[in-house]
Amino acid sequence: MTEPVIAIQINEGSEGTPVWATVDTALRWTGPNAVAGDLSDPHLAPIGDGDDVFFDNAASPNDGELWHDAATDIQITVAGRNTNRNTLRILETGGSDGTVDPPELTAYDDAADGIARTTPTVWLLAGTSGSSSISTMRAVETTTAAGSAGGWVAQVHDTSPQVTGTGVAADGFPLAGNAVGSKVVTATALAASGNKTFQMAACLPHDSVAGQTAYIYQCQYTFV
Repeated sequence: MTEPVIAIQINEGSEGTPVWATVDTALRWTGPNAVAGDLSDPHLAPIGDGDDVFFDNAASPNDGELWHDAATDIQITVAGRNTNRNTLRILETGGSDGTVDPPELTAYDDAADGIARTTPTVWLLAGTSGSSSISTMRAVETTTAAGSAGGWVAQVHDTSPQVTGTGVAADGFPLAGNAVGSKVVTATALAASGNKTFQMAACLPHDSVAGQTAYIYQCQYTFV
């Protein structure tokens, strides 16, 4: 096989009319009312356990925002705990070969840890006491269907969607390295010129760490 050529793209448009753009510099989860050209504001930590909520473009006052940090910053309005299917896309652009096994979407502290498959330690991925040590970054595959209502849409900040839902892949997963249950394993291998789509959400517990925290999303796969 020829090594697949993989692009990671984000939908800058709507669910019904996707506008796919290759991720430029980064994706950023910010607090509400971020401004293009100044994405420095981090999430604001909710006050008290009862107010711990997802920052997923849901509803004020606890709505956060996902942005594509690019030459011109674009807010990604489709992201969150909803049934949208067109948010993140992994695309094979080479047109010659795909992957041997189903590709996986996960997150690591940095690129070096991604290469080494090192278990994350940054608080966003390792979690806090307030999040029951569960990653605040979540994702679900949506290639063939939306995330489930009971697991993905109804998930809470301190429980894995696999626990709150029915324990199936459509419930989504916390993203935290290479361990089973801490990454999204797609249902099938990626074909030449094929693609896989995902929905993404983020949450913050009451004991969030102030300031910005960097991490990486990673698509990992095998080929021969």
